[in-house]
Amino acid sequence: MTAFETAAGFQTAFDTLVAATRRQLRVYDQDLGLLDLDDAPRLAALRALCVAGGGRRIELLLDDIGRVARDHPRLILLLRDFGHVLEIRQADPDAPRPNQAFVLADRHGVLLRADKTVVHGTLHGSDPGHAAALYQDFEGMWQRSPASVSATTLGL
Repeated sequence: MTAFETAAGFQTAFDTLVAATRRQLRVYDQDLGLLDLDDAPRLAALRALCVAGGGRRIELLLDDIGRVARDHPRLILLLRDFGHVLEIRQADPDAPRPNQAFVLADRHGVLLRADKTVVHGTLHGSDPGHAAALYQDFEGMWQRSPASVSATTLGL
């Protein structure tokens, strides 16, 4: 387990988890503000996961998708090119949502912020038990999510 206290520490922990991901990356957070997914090396790591094929998936589930297109244009381009691998959805606003934010890698790696309104948290490189419980939480929220972010503008 590795603890982090800053946004830079959180991003480094995320990068570590992405590098260890072989099949599926699932993110639940308030928004994408802390992750800085448009950062060139971070985006390149996500792109590498997308192009690797083999049924890989990246699923981003957010409480607020309102600023994704405006604040993350490179991520939207990645979504356009790899919509079959990458999906961004909004969590159901009418359903209960956890206070924590988390990232799951292949059902074993966990990046956890116990309170999604603050930065500090922990990285668990391999914690299948903890990951399994969060995986079930994520799956339930994912299935109830009503809206997704599109990489194309309707009508064009």
